[in-house]
Formats: sequence, C-alpha cells, structure tokens
Amino acid sequence: MKRGYWRKLPKDKLQKIVLTCIVTLIAVVGTVQFYVLKNWSTLTDTKDQIAKLDGQVREGERKTRQATQDVAHRAEVKSFVEAQRAAMITGDPFAWVVREISLLAEQEPVHLGGLHPAGKIEMKSGSPSYSTRIEFSGTYDQIGAYVRDLENKFPTSEIQSLVVAGGPDDKGRHEAALEIALRVQPTHASEKVEAKKTS
Repeated sequence: MKRGYWRKLPKDKLQKIVLTCIVTLIAVVGTVQFYVLKNWSTLTDTKDQIAKLDGQVREGERKTRQATQDVAHRAEVKSFVEAQRAAMITGDPFAWVVREISLLAEQEPVHLGGLHPAGKIEMKSGSPSYSTRIEFSGTYDQIGAYVRDLENKFPTSEIQSLVVAGGPDDKGRHEAALEIALRVQPTHASEKVEAKKTS
C-alpha cells in the first residue's frame, strides 16, 4: 500500500520530499558534527583541565602542610639548639661552673663539698670543654639522683669518672667525687648571644 502511495506521488513532489530528507539528514549530521561533537570535545577538555587543576590543588595543599610542618620543626630545632647553648659554659669557666653547680646543688639533698677546676680539655667530639671535679656526699639514692639531674641539666656534658666511697661508720651517707667535662660555648656563638642581649 505504501509502495503504491509513493508511486502515485508526482515526480516533483517526490523530489521535494527526497530533497527535504537529504537536507534534514545533512542538518542533523552538521549539528552532530559541529555542535554536539565540538561541545563533547570541549567537555572532555574541561574535565581534563579540572582533573589537572584538582591535582595541582592537592599538590599545593600537600606543600602547604609540609611547609607548616617544616616551620614547626625548625622552631623545635631552634628551641633545642638554644637550650643546648644555654647549658654551655660562657665567660669565665670556673665562675660559671661554681654558679651553675651551686644552683643545682641547692635543689638537691646532697651536701656539696667542693669544686676543683681541672682546666680546658678537648672532648672526643672535638669541641672545647672545661673539666671540673665535684665532691659531694649523700645516700646512694641521693647521689644517683644528683648525677641524673646533673646530666639532665647539662645534656652536652660528659661524665669522665664517678667514685663513691663509704665505710661502716658513715650511717648511710657516702662521699662521692665526680669528674665532668662541660662544653664551652664557641666564642663566635657567645658573642652573638651577648650582642642579642645588649640590643
């Protein structure tokens, strides 16, 4: 029936219908080619750019976190170095040792007997140090606590010898002699510290 319908149509009308179909098909292909595919390509490029920018943002956030951690770490290191410098001898070594050891002994139950300077030496690390002999007395526990606190107060120091002596008549108190090498702050570092204090 349909075939008969197309045959009955005049030739010029049939040509118009075929031409309309061809133009419509060309229009559809053109729309797909120039609009849909172009937009699809743009969309794909945009997605790629978003993925790239997202990666850059994440990298930026990672670097920011790393920089923040680095600042905190540098502050910790600076604080540690300053604490170590503060525990090093500056100025007159014997006067410094007498002052610092006496201040520490005031907080301890041991009895400080005397301080004897041994002079400047060089430690295994090659840094200049000042050696002194400390004589004190106390119970074994008090002597142990004092040595521990001495090492904690001067973490860069080096205990060279410790002698504890006692007899049956000492009533639990023992005599102790400790030789310790305390680091001397390098001259250029102490000059910088002094310059900071005066300014």
